Amino acid sequence: MRKLIALIAILALVFALAVPAMAAEGHDDNRPAPRRTFDGDAFRVGEDGEVFIRLRQFAYLFDATVEWEQETRTARITSLLGVTHGIAVEEEGGFIEDGVSWIPLWHASWLQHILFVTPRVERIDLTLWERERFAEVRETSFSTDLPHGEIAVNYIEYMSDNLGARSAFTYAELEAAVWIVEELLAMGHDWYNISVQEFTYWDIRGMATGGLWGHLSWWSVTSPMILGVDREYQLRPDRVSQNVVLTIPGQSESTIIVGAHYDSPPYPSASDNASGTALLLESAQRMLELDNYHTIVYVFFGAEEVGLIGAAYFYEMLSEEERDNIVLMVNADVLIEGPYILYGAGGQPQFGDDVEVTEELIEAIIEAIIEDLLARADELIEMFKEWGMVIGDYEEFINTMIEEQIASIPYIPEEFLLQTAHNLGLIEAETNYLAIQISEIAAALTAENDFELISFPNLIHLPSDHLIFLFAGFTVVNFAGLERVENLTDELEAMIQRFMEVGDGFMATILHSPHDEFHTIESIWPGMMNNNLRAYVMFLEEILTTNFS
Repeated sequence: MRKLIALIAILALVFALAVPAMAAEGHDDNRPAPRRTFDGDAFRVGEDGEVFIRLRQFAYLFDATVEWEQETRTARITSLLGVTHGIAVEEEGGFIEDGVSWIPLWHASWLQHILFVTPRVERIDLTLWERERFAEVRETSFSTDLPHGEIAVNYIEYMSDNLGARSAFTYAELEAAVWIVEELLAMGHDWYNISVQEFTYWDIRGMATGGLWGHLSWWSVTSPMILGVDREYQLRPDRVSQNVVLTIPGQSESTIIVGAHYDSPPYPSASDNASGTALLLESAQRMLELDNYHTIVYVFFGAEEVGLIGAAYFYEMLSEEERDNIVLMVNADVLIEGPYILYGAGGQPQFGDDVEVTEELIEAIIEAIIEDLLARADELIEMFKEWGMVIGDYEEFINTMIEEQIASIPYIPEEFLLQTAHNLGLIEAETNYLAIQISEIAAALTAENDFELISFPNLIHLPSDHLIFLFAGFTVVNFAGLERVENLTDELEAMIQRFMEVGDGFMATILHSPHDEFHTIESIWPGMMNNNLRAYVMFLEEILTTNFS
């Protein structure tokens, strides 16, 4: 699977404006209702290839109003929340033609994060995580005498039946976090090895550190795709989420981070991501009886579904010393989308001192980008149509995308050009020996057991919490249990709401749908959950008891 890094920036801008077209109707006085769709020729392409959107079309998408001040030649957009921003269209890169104002697509994407915010509310309860709140420690739910994987499957069933719709920044997410702390205490972990890292919506918006979390907007939190319909009562008025962190000291201060998000879409969400949460819980219980050389830090991340927020906050709060101690990061997300037990191990490509950006390499990058985009033109056009975008001439739009990418190449830092060249198969990277060790562990387990751990390197590029560590330069291991496209039955195909092929014929199936529910999954793939979780528990156990120094 080729990864076109330069393409991502343009698609992200288009997607940021296209997402509202997919949201359902309905709103209250506290949030915008991003439910509109593009109509007519919403986009224009300038002579230099820059893409523009009609100002009033942009406002229409968000039920905002536009007032034109002729004297100052300024447009004022006012959101449903009463936030107003003035735009001197011509001074900010746009233009006016036949009485219609056009603004650059990049400016529209930036503008939505300025306008569509929620009023700040002060913190309400700062005492929830005091020790006395958890003084009555109950008995552990399950015994480690159970076969590997069964503890996790029991946890998945419990979360699916009792802790569903764990949407970010809601009381349901908080309830799940409290339950995780109670379970860790019941297993026998010491209170002083457990911490809860709280963060607010405004903490994240205030982090101008780049990445997905620097662009959080309130409509993404309250979208029906994340919050659900008629569930505004679940939103916490202080807009708080949290990470639950468990540390198991090792012989060394070098650290293995093990992460899984416990927040979810507005469904039971057995796969996404009770499965990863359950894996970490069983692993944390079993590690009480095992020796570990490296210090293990389990992180149950909150607010993943709205942009990897919990993982981003966790990483930002690490000291330089803590970052220097990280050996690798293991992530578990959607482990029961199908019976194929996949893992990806790797990191950002590293290059020797003799590898540098030359004119010949830049020419090869340009040629490969053009070839790839033209080959995928039909796929991209279908994707735009699915997003609800109506563009006068799709082929011209694709050509414009190509021209913009070529024009942007001189401004791309050399390290990203090298990564792009590597992703396009133009240069080789240095060997990642940690990833090789992980694959050797997987091969040994496969040879000794009745399951197969399948190496799928591109799994490290799937969107989940490990990306925060991958982009920071660390080696990551990502787990995901998937299905193959050719195995789709008519019943399963009818259930899929969001087809997600990840390459080489593997696909996610029931995530982000009402069918992501324990008993439904068991009826589709009898015994699959036990098999997958047994493999992942044993695999993770081997990783955590290995000395990688």
